[in-house]
Amino acid sequence: MMKPIQPMDLNSYWFLSKLTMNPFCEEVIACVRSQMELQENRYYHELMIKKGKAWETRLKLKKPGLVCFLDADTLLLTSAETSLFQSDPKKTQFLTYSLKTGDLTEIFSLPFPVSSAHYLGGTQLIVKAEVDENVGEDEANFPTGNTYKENVMALEELPWCANGRGFISRHRNQLFVADWTTQQYQPITSFGFQCGSVTVFPDRHQVLFTGMTYKYKASQKEGLFCYDAVKQEVTTLIEEGVFRRIKEPCFLKDSLVFAATKGERYGKNEALDFYLLNPKTKQYRLLKSLDHPLGSSVVSDCRLNSGSAVKVVQDQLYFTMTVGWTTPLFRLDCDGKLEMILDFDGSIDDFAFNNQTLWLIAQRANALQALYTVDLKTKKLKTEKDWNQAALLDRYVAQPQPFPFSSRGRRIDGWVMVPINYDPRQQYPAVLQIHGGPNLAYGEVFHHEMQMLASAGYFVLFCNPVGSVGRTDEFADIRGRYGDEDYENLMDFTSAVLQAFPAIDSQRVAVCGGSYGGFMVNWIIGHTSRFVCAVSQRSIANFMTIYGLSDFGYYFVRDQLAVEPLSEAGQAAIHKQSPIRYVGNVQTPTLFLHSDQDWRCPLSEGLQMFTALTDLGVKTRMVCFQGENHELSRSGKPQARQQRLSEIQSWLDQWCNNKKH
Repeated sequence: MMKPIQPMDLNSYWFLSKLTMNPFCEEVIACVRSQMELQENRYYHELMIKKGKAWETRLKLKKPGLVCFLDADTLLLTSAETSLFQSDPKKTQFLTYSLKTGDLTEIFSLPFPVSSAHYLGGTQLIVKAEVDENVGEDEANFPTGNTYKENVMALEELPWCANGRGFISRHRNQLFVADWTTQQYQPITSFGFQCGSVTVFPDRHQVLFTGMTYKYKASQKEGLFCYDAVKQEVTTLIEEGVFRRIKEPCFLKDSLVFAATKGERYGKNEALDFYLLNPKTKQYRLLKSLDHPLGSSVVSDCRLNSGSAVKVVQDQLYFTMTVGWTTPLFRLDCDGKLEMILDFDGSIDDFAFNNQTLWLIAQRANALQALYTVDLKTKKLKTEKDWNQAALLDRYVAQPQPFPFSSRGRRIDGWVMVPINYDPRQQYPAVLQIHGGPNLAYGEVFHHEMQMLASAGYFVLFCNPVGSVGRTDEFADIRGRYGDEDYENLMDFTSAVLQAFPAIDSQRVAVCGGSYGGFMVNWIIGHTSRFVCAVSQRSIANFMTIYGLSDFGYYFVRDQLAVEPLSEAGQAAIHKQSPIRYVGNVQTPTLFLHSDQDWRCPLSEGLQMFTALTDLGVKTRMVCFQGENHELSRSGKPQARQQRLSEIQSWLDQWCNNKKH
């Protein structure tokens, strides 16, 4: 008999990242595998090396700090966990690791933490770090921590906060070039510039990066720039203010390709298109228009990191894109010819090429992350290494049953997972799960929270309503219509599933969601009493407080609600689209889960709902996770993640398995 999946099983899963080929030796491949350590309340990481056919655990890492291979034998790292190299959180060590001898050598140290590091060639590195410009331009060469004196914080600009980081007024992500021979570093970007994405090309000794310069309010309009390490100069390729987002710039033959959007059709969530730019003339043209987001937008609580969505290999551009609920791999040439290389039944989280072999870190349908290879000639997919196989070997893994349905004249994709030891003659409770975003998508990859609930005896229902990605930009666009067609889709889905599965007790159906899903839970309980209980996580209650208190509120509200928040008419429209307006209708017992470092959907959102429900006499509970942020369910500390799952299951059990309440 299969065992149920428990909250604690999350501790046994391996999360994979940093898939790295050795360009000097095809037989050597590296990656990092990470796992939760509950007692120490942290993640620990291992450097995994494949040399020949076997994989070996070579080194414990403080973080997944694998940078690149410097030669056939040497790896460049930014962290290690040994008695000789104790990591200082206020510093960044750069170490070399010998595959032959196992020797670990510190070659350089920076007196500040870096958010990313890249090898530039020779003995040079490109690093990005957060700089506090409150100390003045002459002193702002590296982060100094919170410089506000005597517990006084002065705010002068937008954004003034950031999720998981707190107050960031006059903080910038700055780019530096560092040399481990001279042991020196110097800034590349100027005072007031916020650096975005960074791509380094060691063979050219050049760096492509995006960003914007601002004072008082970030424009949300990026430029594209190139740093030449030989000339030691920065060239502007695309002026700031043209594109809303620029991502994944890369050289392709004699041209430069980048993904970007002006956001003129569908706002901030509009899919990126590919453009081709001549570096000499700086002229660019549309190369390929896309209608789906780059990379994987497939929801999972069993990945920690994803790699780049775009890579150039042998003058060919490859990229992943979310189509439906999967992420196929595509190839694009300089003439705009688009070709699907691999139609993958799941989520590709990272990919790399090794001669004629494609390597993947991926989650196939209803499975945890594993390493896969694909022969590019035969297109044959092979499981190369599955460190997670043992974790699920004797567990009940519910299979998502596709349940497409019609709502408001559209076909909507949905799924149903039946509970452990399912007997159609019995009656069971059910949980409607709602994803975040809304520009994300549920798929058929393994989702621990859902599997835990199926193992606890629940039907689990989930779908991709209007607003989800994978079905064109038009389908994903609900600006000014939050809580309208998306709400109807979810209610129609619930009704259709109840009709198709008589084993579900309609009096014991709960609803659960986070972020946009939390907004929708708050909206649902104010518009219907059909659910026996609800779990609202990192939610939105009031779009006016989101405008003023969220790290992206000052531009998100204008964009997504299609109103002017500083006008009386706009505020009336915002109130109409806010769940708090309808809170007087709520009768549903609701659990609110929030984190005190969540500046995306701040703690105040849950508190507004909790206060109102308590005032109304509706059964409610508010749980605040200290030190956690908006990413709690995906990358929060192990103890907090376990506690969150326990809170959810306990609340559902209290109301769904007790008909008397």
